[in-house]
Amino acid sequence: MKKIVIATDFSENSDSALVYATFLAQQWKAELLVIHAYFPVVSIDPNLAYDTVAPSTLQEEMIKSFEEQLDKIVDSLKDKQVKAQRELVVGSLSSGIAAFAKEKNADLIVVGKTPDTSFFNRLIGNTALHVVDNVNIPVLVVPVNSPAPSFRKIIYGTELESEEKEVLAKVFEWADTFKAKVELIKVNVDFELDVQDDKQLLKDIEKNFAKEKFTFSTIKAEQVSEGLLNAAHTHKADLLVVARHHHSFLSELINPGKSKTIINKTDIPLLVYDMGE
Repeated sequence: MKKIVIATDFSENSDSALVYATFLAQQWKAELLVIHAYFPVVSIDPNLAYDTVAPSTLQEEMIKSFEEQLDKIVDSLKDKQVKAQRELVVGSLSSGIAAFAKEKNADLIVVGKTPDTSFFNRLIGNTALHVVDNVNIPVLVVPVNSPAPSFRKIIYGTELESEEKEVLAKVFEWADTFKAKVELIKVNVDFELDVQDDKQLLKDIEKNFAKEKFTFSTIKAEQVSEGLLNAAHTHKADLLVVARHHHSFLSELINPGKSKTIINKTDIPLLVYDMGE
């Protein structure tokens, strides 16, 4: 882990994400790339002169304010012995993060989210969803007012698929770094047919990760997202991990049609890995 992108809108929501990003950067000695995206103030009437709606001085003051806030964050990070740089981009936060992370070859993106209590907050939650949906690197979604990062108990929502080996390796690497306990949980739902031999696949995982300590359990739920979130609370998890599937029922978790549920409703940090097509 060499480069971590942290998105900020300078709100309390972003502060929680910054705490986690800072903690991870310190643990991995990684560089933090702090990004803020904004839309310039422009006229919606093409017949009006630009300066009648958005004087250049107003634009300049707005940009200056953003840059000063970014500089303040970077300076505070450097005081904590964290290497950091900042970027101010024009456009939406989700597209700006995706492009910036790709350009910088980032290893992780950290974004914050507010509770799912209003229409406005759900829109913010969807920003995290859109980021997840447009990048192929891990995304850590941090709810506002999350407790101090510790990562001592990690829950991974598994489908017991051979394709998960790469993701599992990363989960165990994360767990080894923080000396965390890992619980693999498979959620069985009525509408999903179990066409694979779970016992054999579990044996394969145990064989491939013989040196790793983990437990496994299955639970029944009406929805995968509901089952995993309930399990995370029951086990008092510090981190919930899911893989972004493109072809199976766990795609319900990270699918614009259904899976905004887990991102919008999670009240513990959620780490999302991409498994590709």
